[in-house]
Amino acid sequence: MNRFKKSKYIIVLFAVAIIVGVFLVTTKSSTFVTKASDGLSLIDRMVEKPFQWLSSVKSDLGHLTRTYNENETLKSEFYRMKKESNESESLKEDNEQLRQLLEMKSKLNVTKLIASDVIMRTPATWKQELTVDSGSSKGVTSNMLVVAGGGLIGSVEKVEEHSTIVNLLTNAENTDKISVKIQHESSSIYGIIIGYDKGKELLKISQLNSSGDISQGDKVTTSGLGNFNAADIPVGEVVSVTHSSDYLTREVMVKLYADSMNVKVVELVGNPS
Repeated sequence: MNRFKKSKYIIVLFAVAIIVGVFLVTTKSSTFVTKASDGLSLIDRMVEKPFQWLSSVKSDLGHLTRTYNENETLKSEFYRMKKESNESESLKEDNEQLRQLLEMKSKLNVTKLIASDVIMRTPATWKQELTVDSGSSKGVTSNMLVVAGGGLIGSVEKVEEHSTIVNLLTNAENTDKISVKIQHESSSIYGIIIGYDKGKELLKISQLNSSGDISQGDKVTTSGLGNFNAADIPVGEVVSVTHSSDYLTREVMVKLYADSMNVKVVELVGNPS
């Protein structure tokens, strides 16, 4: 009997030990699995980070490329529209200059008119001269005046076979001595163009043939006298009259009718000598 009780106790203790052992193993296993899972999750996040960054960079580069392409397309479209607008404005300007020449042509009392295009003009001499595409082969002579924009802009300086250099009125060193007529009410006073004031942007007229009155607003035209014999070409309006220090001579300042800065077409006019 005692031996049976001892065996019973041993079996119970063994069973308890097994249960405790299983419990401990299960608990440690669960902790191990949990820690292992945490470790794997950390490694997974560490490995995934570069790929996420690369994916983000790729997406940003894609956006940047699309934006750049859209920008280039818009710039191209803008330049195209700008070019078309400039061409349209240029055509309008050309048409306006041609219209002014036609109006002027009907009023000029000359026997020779030669329409020409400006073919050369350098920045260094922009206000001094320009070159047109008509020369001696078309009948250009050295005594012709040059008209554009509703008035006189210069005179023929040098004639080649197929081109002509024009000396502009805005040339401060102009020494062509073009004769002009100042109309004051019913009287006419004659003088000579002696130069151009670059600072005031006014034409200078002197060597007047009369001491008669001259007022602001008086009209100035070519006289037809001297070497340049085309008369009544509009030149400008009187702005002011100044006297020399000895009051023996006067200098008349004139605002030009024509703006020669952007001339593209001109008319060479004159009469046979």
